[in-house]
Amino acid sequence: MKTMVRLLAFSLFLVSIFILPSCKKAVVNETGSAEFSLNSPVALSHLKSASTDSIASAYQLLLSAVDVNGKEVLNDKLVPLYTFGTGFLSEKVQIPSGEFNLTKFMIVNASWAVVYATPLTGSALAYLTTKPLPLKFNIYTGQVTTIAPEVLSVGNLEPSQFGYATFGIQVIKPLDLYTSSVLSYDNTATPTVITTAKLSVSNNSGWTYSFALAASVNHLVIRGGSEKYTFVLGKDGYATQTLTFTAAQLTATTSTNPLILKIPAGSVTTTKVMYFQPGPDAGKDAMISDLDKDKNFGTYTYFEASYMTAEPNLTVMRTRRSLIWFDLSALPKTAVINKAVLRLCYDVPIPWDSTIYKVTNTASYIKPYGVLQQITEPWEESKVTWNNQPKTTEVNQVYIYPFIKNTNVFEIDITNLIVIPASNALPNNGILFKLSQNNLFKGFRFVSSDYSDATMRPKLTIQYTVI
Repeated sequence: MKTMVRLLAFSLFLVSIFILPSCKKAVVNETGSAEFSLNSPVALSHLKSASTDSIASAYQLLLSAVDVNGKEVLNDKLVPLYTFGTGFLSEKVQIPSGEFNLTKFMIVNASWAVVYATPLTGSALAYLTTKPLPLKFNIYTGQVTTIAPEVLSVGNLEPSQFGYATFGIQVIKPLDLYTSSVLSYDNTATPTVITTAKLSVSNNSGWTYSFALAASVNHLVIRGGSEKYTFVLGKDGYATQTLTFTAAQLTATTSTNPLILKIPAGSVTTTKVMYFQPGPDAGKDAMISDLDKDKNFGTYTYFEASYMTAEPNLTVMRTRRSLIWFDLSALPKTAVINKAVLRLCYDVPIPWDSTIYKVTNTASYIKPYGVLQQITEPWEESKVTWNNQPKTTEVNQVYIYPFIKNTNVFEIDITNLIVIPASNALPNNGILFKLSQNNLFKGFRFVSSDYSDATMRPKLTIQYTVI
């Protein structure tokens, strides 16, 4: 199914109205108005070219929103669009003041066909946007709130691919490409051995995604809008290849003329791989909390770093950190670690916080809020607490960035944090997981080695060579 998605930016202005009638006793009407203004030249050109005499009769917004308790405040609300100078403006929508989540955002035409929609978190197309639904917003009496969601052009896509719920708008422009990975031989003009591989694609704005390439022509959809893309091609037993391509090179590919990604057949390595994924008995991890400073949480389901209220009705805040250690004694004494990858999984993620996504005049970025640090002192799983937590070092620390993914699996390179005791004076005392900045981000909650599903427990993959 061919996907056509155009990048456009929409601005949503939420205007809260504070009414003080002229009478002896002032009465406060704590409601606000939501007003949608579509200002993108790309959007205007597309909508106008498809409309006839009245844009109001041709296009409408279809919205749904709930409050913090899950109660619907907008249920498939249709909001007409009107021409306003060179732009469009929606009809005002009355909403009570408070905190809400946008759970549906679509643009429908006069034939009741959805032409644009915002994908939901966890849907097949959610990875193309940094802001899948639901999106949190607030209505303040007497104040203006600005919200900006991203939408994808629907084309011939199925509703299930959007997952069908986040708010105000940029449309992302996906880029279609065709590619194959092959083993290339020096004495062969044309590669003859097509193979499987792992491909990670990133652009210059920080977006990245990994694909498992089949031994065939692969049709991939990546995030458009960048001039250049970096491809990191990997295959077990072969040296990793880093390649750069322009958007023009990628869009020129077809199913019959794919982009050939070459893995030199002569780059075979002697790298060996070992996996470590202990369960409750062999695993060593623990949680510590500043609300229970002398309490041990050696048996705890989650491996987390978080900062939030202790209880829904309390104002006391609490910080949690986690420690983990892997027994590497099974590695050969002469092993040299080339790469260490920690795989973490979550069962129920902490909701995405849209306030951490920063947009400037020149760039968009997300600050790192999680950090993994090497522990420099011994500790015991059944005795460690907040008050006796071991010291750590910031040397070679690894940051974890807030993320939105359509999978519950997260992998991070922690090579610099893994040290074999025999090869370095600094012993392997494990890793501390904490937030780098409290008060700003709720945090991360992955599962620990005590989790019931063995496949989701923390897993360390070590790639090494023997000297």
